[in-house]
Amino acid sequence: MTQQTIIINQQTITLDATQVIQSGGEGMVFGLGETAVKLYHQPRPAHAAKLRHLLNSGLSQRLPPGVLGPSALATDQRGLVIGFQMARLPVGSAPIKKLSNLHFRHQQGITTADVLALFQRIHATLSALHRLGVIVGDLNDQNIFLTPGARLSGLPAWLDVDSYQISPFPCPVAMELFLDPQLYGVADFGQRPYFSQATDWYAFFVLLVRSLLGVHPYGGVHPQHKTLAARAQAGVSILHPAVVYPAAAVPPASLSPALRQHVRDVFERGQRGSFPVALLNGYTNNQIDVLPVLTAVPDQTTATAACLLTTPGSIEAVRVMDNGRLRAVVHDGEQFRLVELGIGGILRETALFNGRAGCRFALFGDGLAVNPPDSQQLLLLDIGGGQPRKMQMLATELFGETAVFAATPRHLYRIAGNWIMRGAMQRGLYVEEAIATAHRRQTQFWASPYGPTLAGYHRVFAEQRCFVWHDTAVYDVALPALAAGESVRETAVTFGPSSIAFWRKGSRRGTLFTDLTLLNHHGRVEQHISGVEEMYQPGLYPFMGLGASGGRPLPSTLAATSITQLHDHPAGVIAQTARQLFLI
Repeated sequence: MTQQTIIINQQTITLDATQVIQSGGEGMVFGLGETAVKLYHQPRPAHAAKLRHLLNSGLSQRLPPGVLGPSALATDQRGLVIGFQMARLPVGSAPIKKLSNLHFRHQQGITTADVLALFQRIHATLSALHRLGVIVGDLNDQNIFLTPGARLSGLPAWLDVDSYQISPFPCPVAMELFLDPQLYGVADFGQRPYFSQATDWYAFFVLLVRSLLGVHPYGGVHPQHKTLAARAQAGVSILHPAVVYPAAAVPPASLSPALRQHVRDVFERGQRGSFPVALLNGYTNNQIDVLPVLTAVPDQTTATAACLLTTPGSIEAVRVMDNGRLRAVVHDGEQFRLVELGIGGILRETALFNGRAGCRFALFGDGLAVNPPDSQQLLLLDIGGGQPRKMQMLATELFGETAVFAATPRHLYRIAGNWIMRGAMQRGLYVEEAIATAHRRQTQFWASPYGPTLAGYHRVFAEQRCFVWHDTAVYDVALPALAAGESVRETAVTFGPSSIAFWRKGSRRGTLFTDLTLLNHHGRVEQHISGVEEMYQPGLYPFMGLGASGGRPLPSTLAATSITQLHDHPAGVIAQTARQLFLI
């Protein structure tokens, strides 16, 4: 099936796969002009009853600004309610989960004061919902979105309103990271309303701590209580002296004394109630305006870490070249610069252009592709000479709201129409060829840093069809099937010299899980690992033995810090953080 016919306000509308914005465990979201349409995979009478209550009672129209509730029912041709229409997220929106990534905050220039101002607006919206008798229930970091605007000045957007707890309709789902431990014993949240204003404020405080510090209130490592649930039930928060605090996170001492006390009250002593807005209003900006700077100290292992580059701004892209030298794109203030360096230090710096944060880059051969924020355009620059030379502008397709492109050491890949294109620099010109088919707005891929290999997937409605392209052949990939009740929230791919890892992060009845599948270059599954720990992130592939580091140890002090990516190098491993490059 490539199309689906629905009826909204007595108008017949045909949706196709190119309009899919997102596909999750419960349903699919389609773009329809300035609106969006959510269609359930398995429509149930309970869905229709809650949606009709929201619309017929007028409650949907009274929701606070930014809460994207249903505006109209979507039915099939038999009149069965299968979903609803709502306002569409602004272009460039990102889930609030991004704030817990300190590299993202540094890259975007987001200060603690900006985060606090954002949470004042979130506090006001949640309070307004409670005054209407609405409980969010499954309040988490993926259903509140940041909207465009300087320094988070826009109004946050609230999604999944159809899952909110609105008497007598329960909220049927929950995510363990944000679930009040007092509800851990509930097996089925769809039986009756279980959530309360207090459970919403618990989730709000978890969101706030993660956004300010980059770590969950029950994060870090405790020698006895190994899981989040065990920590929560024992009341062992990040402030407990026996907890090994993540070096990558902002120190908890940076919180105001009143906020630290509230952490103890809520996450250690089990205190509940509304979150005091005075804790936000009284917390000033002068404590965490500068994100942590990595200082590498070799430990008892034989590995050492030498700093190759430090920038006051942010490192946007890195490429290890064939001769062992590195190219890095850095952003400082409004200026983007190209830095060329070796293991002995910086060889050359060149100004590229002035622009705002949010550009994406791909380095390939002597070429650089630049994708401006919220755009599907690619600016190609020739960086092989003394000064960068503008070559041409290209367009690529979007996946969701993000332009799809990637680079191997010598080639740039993009999507033109129904084709994946491969381009390279040849005697000062950029030359392209079509190498594989694509689905418009529904194909996503990643490129290997080792050679001519791509891996990704085509999304056709709720189905993902994974593929590997290597040299000149395309191979279909059959990933292990999901179990009943599981849904994938995020997919990523990383590469080794002869291996490919498909990462899937998903939800299993509200509990997050991560697994990875190792393949060879012909798309054959060689190993499947489920229950992967969160410390193993897709950008840190050498930790999984996928890189060419040959098992060389990493200094534990460095491995625990805010590394954003690792790159293989003839002399060791390049560790990239928000502002520094290290050779290990």
